[in-house]
Parts: sequence; structure tokens; C-alpha cells
Amino acid sequence: MSSEMSVSAARESLGPVTSRVEFGGETVYLTKHGRRAAAVVPAAAAELLEELEDAFDIEATRAALDAVASGDDAPEPFVRRTKARDARDS
Repeated sequence: MSSEMSVSAARESLGPVTSRVEFGGETVYLTKHGRRAAAVVPAAAAELLEELEDAFDIEATRAALDAVASGDDAPEPFVRRTKARDARDS
């Protein structure tokens, strides 16, 4: 189950929000100006995400090392995992 609330509303009720997440397994999306900006998720979900990211990093590193070892060491493109906001858009 998930819900949305503004960052200012969450700030005023952080204790109850974290309880809903921790004990109810809920995901609460925090919004700024009506747009989802962040999420409060159960710790187990965040830990799983970190483990998945680590697994992808390990896989990419192994592939790059294998390419170097085989002599096929073409440059690997940089891939940003987060949505970067261009400074000019500010």
C-alpha cells in the first residue's frame, strides 16, 4: 500500500509516518509542489535496493575486467542512476 503527502505535512507528523511505514509496510511518497520528490519506505525495502545496486555494480565491474583481460577494453560509458537536474533549469 502507498500514499502521498507533502514534505511539510510529513515534517509535522514524522513519528506517525515512520510508524505507518515500519509497522504497516506502507510506502509514503513525499511531494514538493505536487511532484513526488522522495519516499519513506520500510528499511527492508531500502536494504534490498542497496543489495540489488551492489549486485549490478559487481556484475558491471566483472564484465569490464573480463573485457580488459580479453584485450577488448573499449571504454565503458558512464551511466547515471539518478535523475540529475541540470543547473540551468534552476
